Amino acid sequence: RARPPSLRPSLASPSAVAALAQALRRSLGRLGIESHTVATSAGRVHVLDVAGRGALPPLVLLHGFSAAGFHFGELIARLRPHVRRIVAPDLPLHGLSERNPAACAGPALRAGLFESLDAVAPDPAWVFGNSLGGLAALRFARARPQRALGLILCSPAGGTGDDEDLQALKALFAVESHRQALAFVDRLFARKVPLRHVLALTVRHRFTQPHLRQLLEGMSLADVLTPEELTDLELPTWLVWGQGEDILPREHFHFFRMHLPPHVRIVEPEDMGHSPYLDRAGALARIILRGMRETGGAPPR
Repeated sequence: RARPPSLRPSLASPSAVAALAQALRRSLGRLGIESHTVATSAGRVHVLDVAGRGALPPLVLLHGFSAAGFHFGELIARLRPHVRRIVAPDLPLHGLSERNPAACAGPALRAGLFESLDAVAPDPAWVFGNSLGGLAALRFARARPQRALGLILCSPAGGTGDDEDLQALKALFAVESHRQALAFVDRLFARKVPLRHVLALTVRHRFTQPHLRQLLEGMSLADVLTPEELTDLELPTWLVWGQGEDILPREHFHFFRMHLPPHVRIVEPEDMGHSPYLDRAGALARIILRGMRETGGAPPR
């Protein structure tokens, strides 16, 4: 017997994304947050644009694989009183950005992201990047050296050593079952979270989306960082690598520590995992703000 059609629209369909974007804009508008899209070579990129209330420079927030700008919600609320402006784009293929097949490769994704920042955030800004967003932040600073005032890199991607290492990392993100998704969630946070089964459902849904699978499967050693991309970094930079990090191997941290120049501040909070803006936003905000306020001295405790 034929199964009746589902009444729930697919989040991948243009109509569903448009409806969700419209509802999001209405809600955010009441909070003084602009939500708009920018045309790029990788398709239209969705951007959250937040007017700050403080004196510190503008801040760009870049998320990681499968995440979106709205995941920075609590972090934005804690940073907003201190900075002039916050810009949080959805990377191409992510969040409410267009699912453009042309963006299913690292260079194309970065080109679309950089073009969106050129359009909406032309003034110099500090750049925070987590995971894939950390790799993008580094590449943005190199591609637009006059536009980055400093970097806060939180468990940045790009420190993969060899092809075997890269394939192991891909396998970790190749989530197909609820058990695998639950294991990923448990590794994502420094401590087990109460809603881990609900989060596992979300992780499984996102990681099995064809456009993200294609992006993941297409990653190669050509996308990772070389030592030379780190050794000549002159910007004020903080590397935040939580002691609860269990997504990226410890060898990746050693790669960054070995090749980043001596002026880079390295912070290893004991209660932070891979994406602390999700569960440790307050502590992460304090690190970001201190990083923006000072370029020398001892790291925060």
